[in-house]
Amino acid sequence: MNLLTEAASGLGALLLPVVAGLLLEELTFGGLVRLFVAPRPGGGKGGEHNQQRNRKKGERRCSH
Repeated sequence: MNLLTEAASGLGALLLPVVAGLLLEELTFGGLVRLFVAPRPGGGKGGEHNQQRNRKKGERRCSH
């Protein structure tokens, strides 16, 4: 029983840095940061710019 406790303790000590490294990698390079940094749909920025880009060349904006 004492051997099992020592083995679990040693395995935990080896796995803790690996798990912490994977968590840090996921937070920095994974999808979680992209969720918080991604632009919100319908936000105020870029709306007019996107409409100008989608218009055909020579087409003008409606005057009203």
